[in-house]
Amino acid sequence: MHASARLPLSRERIVEAAIEMADTEGVAMLSMRKLGAALGVEAMSLYNHVRNKDELLDAMLDAALREVVLPDSRLVWDEQLGALAQEFRLAGRRHPGVLPLFGTRAIRSLEGFAPLERSFVILRQAGLAPDDALDAFMMLASFVLGYVTSENGGLREVAEGRSIDFSTIDFVAHPYLIEMGEAFVRHDGDREFQFGLNVLIEGIRQRLSGTDVER
Repeated sequence: MHASARLPLSRERIVEAAIEMADTEGVAMLSMRKLGAALGVEAMSLYNHVRNKDELLDAMLDAALREVVLPDSRLVWDEQLGALAQEFRLAGRRHPGVLPLFGTRAIRSLEGFAPLERSFVILRQAGLAPDDALDAFMMLASFVLGYVTSENGGLREVAEGRSIDFSTIDFVAHPYLIEMGEAFVRHDGDREFQFGLNVLIEGIRQRLSGTDVER
């Protein structure tokens, strides 16, 4: 931050610094005053580049979405969808402070919309009707966002044994809870994410094979 403070202030620098602050401290802790201080300027200087905090939050979400790498269109639809879901997951893990903005803030550019548009295109070109494609997109988005949220917070703590001491639980009364605790110790986030993704894609595949769809 100190070295970058000597660089000319720009919208890009402001957005990058805001994302860094949100990822480190949480988006709720982001303020124009703190952001200005981190950039070595008065808060009022920021308003020469962003109109207000709302516009800044929109720009942060847009910037994070631009990081999502689009899949090779030559791949078959399920491989494209899987690759895009993995990219969304990576973006969410890189930017846990920005993740809560998805679905609550406006996306202001075509570049920001690109991964969402590609998701819908993949589903439509696979053969789903528009309404079914939207339903499938919402289902996949909810899964990815929910999973990344769990990775960044609560369920990870349970998996690491900080929330519940399974050694104190009566095995006879709660055998499956004990098994669950043991499974948590062995958990593999990549494997679990791929399992859930495979289930969702298989559901889409069954929809395609068992329903007349608009092409």
